Amino acid sequence: MALVRGDALAGLTVAAYLVPQVLAYAQLAGLPAVTGLWAAVAALAVYAVLGSSRQLSVGPESSTALMTAIAIAPLAAGDPGRYAALSAALALLVGGVCLLGRLGRLGFLADLLSRPVLIGYLAGIALVMIGGQLGRVFGAPVEADTFFGQLGALARHLDAIHGPTLVLSASVLAFLALLGWFVPRAPGPLLAVLLAAGAAALFSLGGLGIKLVGPVPGGLPVPVLPAVSGADVLNMLLPAVGVALVGYSDNVLTGRAFASKSRHRIDADQEMLALGTANLAVGLLQGFPVSCSGSRTVINDAMGGRSQLSSVVTPVAVVVVLLVGGPVLATFPTAALGALVVYAALRLIDLGEFRRFA
Repeated sequence: MALVRGDALAGLTVAAYLVPQVLAYAQLAGLPAVTGLWAAVAALAVYAVLGSSRQLSVGPESSTALMTAIAIAPLAAGDPGRYAALSAALALLVGGVCLLGRLGRLGFLADLLSRPVLIGYLAGIALVMIGGQLGRVFGAPVEADTFFGQLGALARHLDAIHGPTLVLSASVLAFLALLGWFVPRAPGPLLAVLLAAGAAALFSLGGLGIKLVGPVPGGLPVPVLPAVSGADVLNMLLPAVGVALVGYSDNVLTGRAFASKSRHRIDADQEMLALGTANLAVGLLQGFPVSCSGSRTVINDAMGGRSQLSSVVTPVAVVVVLLVGGPVLATFPTAALGALVVYAALRLIDLGEFRRFA
């Protein structure tokens, strides 16, 4: 019962973080925000059945979202309908590439990834995560593509830092750190998000210039094959291979890092099957290519997620949000969500292992 309770709590906490995150990733991919929710529901449901990791959170993430935008934008020529169809077709192609890799039993390539690579990879994820949240946490414009570029951009805009936003971010970080120190089993991330949303509603933080998530479109998609031509498919084949390689590497590296902590094994071939099938489902539900999320996996692990039951709870919660939860989500301050990402990212950096390798 304790394990079920931990998985359920982890699933709800991940959902609280996932919803605003995948809305942003959909926009990063050049699509309407709601497509991120559609993609998350499909990916999580499929991976819960087929995945070999007990803790991996699969769905929209920044790398595949950005690669989608780069691959699709030149072909769509500014047509939103065509853009959506091409992104769904790209997800189907990525799924097909992964399934072909599974048939060829190419999962052995993952065995080339050693533990030092895993530790360094997670530290790299942490820096990317932190850099991507600097704008939210400080309320200042941070327009750059690399961690050090983002730090430099923030340094050049110190005069634009929004005081109330920074105070809220710092408060959430302090709350998470203190709770993690004194009450490590408490659902810190979930409590932080709920308290921040309550504070935003009670004290009208939006009126102080603190950005809120805002309205979320509702409704569920109908499965459909995207209307694209044979020429479009040929033009997207190479990008699909690239997205599949990046997505699969993310899955295996992150999955193995967390498997080593909980002492279970990741099946590289099974991961290829799970990722491929997840992308096929996402493509049919008009989404865009997906992989795993390091930040959501960290939160899942920190909240006690020990099986893919948490990945069953999360999509159910997302469906509820799609149907009835929009008004509640609208009050979430984005600064609080940014602080949650930073907190999760810091937990990825294993200084002890770095000292040992040195």
